[in-house]
Amino acid sequence: MIDIHCHILPNIDDGSTSVENSINQLRIMEQRGISDAYLTAHYFRGHYQYERRQYDEKLANLRQEAQRAALQIQLKSGFEIFAQPDIIDDIKAKSLTLGDSPYVLIETELNGLAQDFYANVYPLLRAGYKPILAHAERYVSIMRKPSKARDLIDRNIYIQTNAGSLLGHYGEKVRQTAWVLLENGWTHFLASDDHVRADYGAIFEAYDMISQRIDTHTADLLTKSFPASIESEDKIPYTYVKVQRPHHHKKNWLRRIFG
Repeated sequence: MIDIHCHILPNIDDGSTSVENSINQLRIMEQRGISDAYLTAHYFRGHYQYERRQYDEKLANLRQEAQRAALQIQLKSGFEIFAQPDIIDDIKAKSLTLGDSPYVLIETELNGLAQDFYANVYPLLRAGYKPILAHAERYVSIMRKPSKARDLIDRNIYIQTNAGSLLGHYGEKVRQTAWVLLENGWTHFLASDDHVRADYGAIFEAYDMISQRIDTHTADLLTKSFPASIESEDKIPYTYVKVQRPHHHKKNWLRRIFG
C-alpha cells in the first residue's frame, strides 16, 4: 500500500514530535504493508510556513535515521496545502507537490468549502497541477450534500478520504458521508492522515471493510493503483464507477399513483 497523506515528518507541523516517534511509526507501517509514504506536512501561509530547504533537511535526516533502523519504506516528499488566494505562487516557488509529480494535496476550512475555494484552485488547474482535496468527507458542506464531491470531480479535482472516517473516528455523520463517497466512486485515494498520536492501523482495517462491503478491486485502486500512478504519471480516471439505479422504483411510484 501507498499512504499519500500522513504527518510523520517530525517537528514541522502538528504531527510527529520527534524522530524517535516517527521511526517507531514507520516501522509499524512497513511491517503491516506500507511500501511508500508521502510525508505531507501542513503548509498554511501565516501558520505552517517554511522554506523548502527546511523541509528537505528534515526529510533527509529522517531518511538517514530510517536507513539506520534498516527500514525499507520509501519516504517521499509532499505537502498538505491550505487553499488561499495566490497560493499557486508558493506552490511554484517551493515545489509543494507530491514528490516530483503535478499532484498537489489541498485542504480548506472544515466548516465548509470556502466561497473562494474554486477561485483559489482554478489557477492550479490552468497551470497544469492536479489538485487532490484532502479528507473531503469532513467538510460540513459535503456532509450536508455529498454530491458536492461529484461536482468537484467534474471540475477536475480528485478526492481523498481518510481511513479513520470509514471507521467512525470523526463521528457518525463523517462516517456516513465517507461511505456515500466511496460507494458512488466519488473518492480516488484512501489515506491515513496519521499524526503519530495513536496506533497506525485504521488504513488496514478500512481496506478490509472496503474489500468486504464493496470488493478488493476497489480497495486496491484506492490504496495501491491510483497512489502508484502519482509517481508513474499514469492517468488516474476522474470517474471509475458507474452506479446503476434500479428502474423498479419508478414503476412502483407510478403504481402508487395510478394503482
